[in-house]
Amino acid sequence: MKLTSIILISICYLNALLSQTISVESKIGKSKTTYTFVNKKNCKISFETKRPDKTDKTILVCIPAAFTNLNNLKVDGIYSVNGITRNKDVINKTLGGVFYIENNSCKIFQSNNGKLFNDSLLAIVKSQKASFFQQIQCIENGKAAKFKDKKLFQRRGIAILKDNSVAIIESTEAITLEVFSNDLVLLNVMQLIYTDMGAWDEGWYRNPVNNIPIKIGKDLSQTDKQSNWIVFRK
Repeated sequence: MKLTSIILISICYLNALLSQTISVESKIGKSKTTYTFVNKKNCKISFETKRPDKTDKTILVCIPAAFTNLNNLKVDGIYSVNGITRNKDVINKTLGGVFYIENNSCKIFQSNNGKLFNDSLLAIVKSQKASFFQQIQCIENGKAAKFKDKKLFQRRGIAILKDNSVAIIESTEAITLEVFSNDLVLLNVMQLIYTDMGAWDEGWYRNPVNNIPIKIGKDLSQTDKQSNWIVFRK
């Protein structure tokens, strides 16, 4: 094999390894709030209901996703993991957003007050081994939703940006959902689904430089009761 061919193969292999990682950056919103963007790049994404293991070096990011039902400590609303749908009889009609994963591609859309979860959709979910969960959709097609809630919390969500890339975005300060949504529209977010925070906010990502897990979230008091996670893997 010629030296040039060996070099090209080595470069392609190196690029493939580098693409299976995350990047982390800070951006400042119009409100002067600082946001951390954890960019998925070419990593695999999954929705999981078994607590991920921090010692698993293939896991690069892990955050709580859907709300946890306070009555039974299970996932709030209908959801699916790899085509297996659960909670069909407890659709949460107040959570309008859906985060949907199929063949490592992500979509965020409205459920029409739960009416979207019909037999036709669930048959597609099963055949494609897709995953999904219900949550609050903060941004739809580049427009921020309107919120009356004025409570201040640290905020986090999963976004699809204008270039179709995916990122987990977290505020460093406690802000309202309105500020969170309006700031991120101006930071090129097209779709944004909220993820569980408050006492359930413990997440972590692996430092791209030294592979050491970095904990994110500030409360963490109910982390032992978390029921589900979004995970980025190599």
